[in-house]
Amino acid sequence: MERLYQALITPFAHAWAPHARMRLRRAAAYLFPFLFPPQEAQRYAPTYQRGGDYLFLSHTHSARALWTREIIMLAAWCTAALAVLFAGAVWVWDFSVGAVVIGAIALLYFGYFSFKVWVIVRGRGHPPLAVSQAQVRALRDEELPVYTVIVPLLREAEVAAQIVRALSSLDYPPEKLDLIVTLEEYDTETLAALRRAGMPPHWRVLILPDTLPKSKPKSLNVAFLEARGEYTVLYDAEIIPDPDQLKKACCAFATHPEVSVLQTRLDHYNADQNALTALFNAEFAFHYDVFLPGLEALHFPVPLSGHSVHFRTDALRRAGGWDPYNVAEDCDMGIRLFRIGARMRVLDSFSREEAASDLGGWLRQRTRWMKGFIQTSVVHLRYPFLLKRDLGSWRNVAAFIALVPGTVLLNLLNIITLILLVAWFATSSSYIQSLYSLPVLYLSNVVAFAGLFFFTYLNLVALFRRSRPHLLRYFPLTPLYWLLLAAATGRASWQSVRKAQQHVWEKTTHGTHLVRDKHKHYEQ
Repeated sequence: MERLYQALITPFAHAWAPHARMRLRRAAAYLFPFLFPPQEAQRYAPTYQRGGDYLFLSHTHSARALWTREIIMLAAWCTAALAVLFAGAVWVWDFSVGAVVIGAIALLYFGYFSFKVWVIVRGRGHPPLAVSQAQVRALRDEELPVYTVIVPLLREAEVAAQIVRALSSLDYPPEKLDLIVTLEEYDTETLAALRRAGMPPHWRVLILPDTLPKSKPKSLNVAFLEARGEYTVLYDAEIIPDPDQLKKACCAFATHPEVSVLQTRLDHYNADQNALTALFNAEFAFHYDVFLPGLEALHFPVPLSGHSVHFRTDALRRAGGWDPYNVAEDCDMGIRLFRIGARMRVLDSFSREEAASDLGGWLRQRTRWMKGFIQTSVVHLRYPFLLKRDLGSWRNVAAFIALVPGTVLLNLLNIITLILLVAWFATSSSYIQSLYSLPVLYLSNVVAFAGLFFFTYLNLVALFRRSRPHLLRYFPLTPLYWLLLAAATGRASWQSVRKAQQHVWEKTTHGTHLVRDKHKHYEQ
C-alpha cells in the first residue's frame, strides 16, 4: 500500500535521485502488485452506460479476467511463506515433509470446526427479524412503495404455470408491483407457456440483447436498468414465496433503516422426492436456521442466496449491480455490499424452491456454486489490505476467508483425506501411518468424530424444527453427500484453471418434480 511504501522510502529519500525512487517503486509494484490498488475513482465509480456486456463494475471487482498478476503474485508469495514455515517445522521437530503437511491439514480442520461452532453458539438466541401479521394488515396500499421483482428465465416452459400461480399470489397492489421477466429472444417456448398460463397484464417481459456473457447476472443487470422500485427482490423460476413476503420486507425496511439487505429463509417443496433432495434440504435447514443467524449476530460478511433476497435499490446501485462474469453472483454481491457498508438481516419469511433431484443436475449446480466461490475469492483477495479496509477489520477478513475460499479448500482437502484413508485400509501402508504422529492422529480423530456428530446432530435439529423427522432415514448417507460436495468442488477447480475465460453458465433444470406426478402441485 502507498503508506507502507512511503514509510519504507522516506528515511532515505534525501539520498536518492527522483529516477532511482521511481525505479524502486516500479520494482515494488512488479513484485508486490497486490499492495498497489487502483485509484478510488477507478474502483468506486460504476458506470451504467456500458451496453456491450453490461459490466458496470471496474475490472478490479470483476471476474472477467480472473487470474490477474495481483492474485498470481499474492499466491506465489503465500506459497513461498508456507514453504519456509514447513521447512522450519521439518528442521525444528525433525518430522518428514509429509507429516508436517498432514499436521497442518489437521490444524486447519480444527480451526474450521472451531469457527463454525463459534458462529453457531453466537447464533443461539438471535432469531430472524420477525414482522407480525398485525403490522402487515396495518399497511395501506396507497402508502406502499413501488416494488421491483426481477424474474430471470431461460427455457422454463415446464414451470411456467407454477411461476404465474406463485407470483400472482403475492399480496401486493398490482399498480405498485414492477414485475420484470427477462427472456432470451430465442426462448419463445417459455414466453408462449407464460401466456397460456395467464400471465397478468402488469408483468413486463424484457427481451435480453444478444450479447455475451449469457448468464443470469447479465440478465439481472439488463433488468436493473429498467427497475422503478424503491426496493428490489429476485425470484428464480421455481420459487414459491410466502404471499405476504413483500409487505413483510416493506415493514422490516421501514423499521430498520440501517438494514439494506433482507435474506429470507429458504426451503424445498420436494424435500422428500429422493435421498438427494432430503440431504440437500437438511443442508439448507442447517444453513438458514442455525448457521446464518450466527453470521448475522457476529456482523460478518455473508454470501447471499441467489434469489429471494430483498435489497434497497439504492444499495444495489451504489454496489454497481451484479458481476455478469461471476457464476455465483449472489455470493459476490453479499461481500461487495458489505464492503460499501450495507448490512444484512434474516427476514422471518419463507421462499420454497425445487431441490435438484438428479445427480447430474445437482453436480452441475454445485459445480457452478463452487466455481463462483473460487471467482469471488480471487476477485476480493486481489488487494488484501484494501479488503481489510473495506471490511473494517482483519477479523472480518478471516471470516470471509473461512466462509468463501475456506469452503472450497476444505472440500478439496476432503478428497485428499479420503484417498489417504482408503489407501490405508487397502494397503495398511506404513508410510501413511508415519504421516500421522500421535498428536496429529489424536487431533484428526477428535475433529473427525466430533465434527461428524456435531453437524449431523444440528442437521437433525434443523429438520425437527421444520417438521421433517421422516427425512432422518437418509442420514447414514451423509458421508456420501460430503463426497459429492468434494467432487463438485474438484470439478469447479478444474474449470476455473482450464476454462477460466470461458464464462459458461451451467443452467439448473427445473420442473423435475413435476415429472413424478404431473397432477400434483407442490404448494406452500
